[in-house]
This record gives sequence, structure tokens and C-alpha cells, in this order.
Amino acid sequence: MKSISIYAITRKQNLAQLSKMERQLSKREKPLKMREWELDSLKKLVEQLEARMQDVCGLRFFYSFQIPRLGKEFDLLQIREDQIVNVELKSGAVSDEALRKQLIQNRYYLAVQGKTIRSYTYISSQNRLVRLTNHDRIVDADWEQLCADLRDGGKDY
Repeated sequence: MKSISIYAITRKQNLAQLSKMERQLSKREKPLKMREWELDSLKKLVEQLEARMQDVCGLRFFYSFQIPRLGKEFDLLQIREDQIVNVELKSGAVSDEALRKQLIQNRYYLAVQGKTIRSYTYISSQNRLVRLTNHDRIVDADWEQLCADLRDGGKDY
């Protein structure tokens, strides 16, 4: 599986065509069943990033990555030489405790890579961005911090 530009996949409107395009770009074995709410959340995330970054179309992520045999899925993973940025997408309100549990579990699975892990969740209905701190707390995140994390960390994997 290859990383893809989330900017590119948010430009298409038809879910069936989008699924085909995502499969072609990512070299995924099986087509991904994309959901309307997830695409809407992804579009809103890209809009927020576009307002703060110049080269959003150059950002590459592993989209809807699933760990084989575990079934654990990550919405967006940016893997670089020195760090991993994990962004989870939510369309509706979710408790901070549920967000915290998911991001801690994600960090646990990603820790085997031996890289710094930056963990975020974007709740599109509230236009809210949160992150997991080093002390396992959920705090409101700063968009500029996310943008800096997405620019840092060396070359893309």
C-alpha cells in the first residue's frame, strides 16, 4: 500500500469513482468502501489545512490503513523518517474519554516503529481538533501545531 494525497481524493465527488481512484493511487489490493460522512470530514479537514498551509496537495497519508490480522484501522497516517502523525476523523460528538482511549491504543500499535508519534482527532461537526498529550490527556489542539507536525519529521516513508 502506498501513501496518497488527501487533497487529490477530496476533489472528486462521486464515491464510486473516488473509491477506484483511491485504490489506484494507494495500490490497495481490494477496493475501499468509502463512507459519505468520512469523505465530508476529510474535505473539512483539508479546508482547514488549506487555510493555514501552502502545499496541502503535497501532503501524503496512508488512508484507512488496516493492520493485517488485527483489523485495527487508522484513518490517516503520515509516516516520515522521524515521526508518525495519526489523525482520526469523527463526524459527530464523541466523549473526550473515548477519543483518549482510541488515540492511546493507536499510539500503542504504532510505537513498534520506534518513532515520535503525534496523535490528533478532528471532529468535523464541531470543527474541533484535539490531540493526545505526552501525559495521555486530550486537549484542544492548535491548527498551526498540526501543520508544523505535518511539515516536520524528515522525508515521507
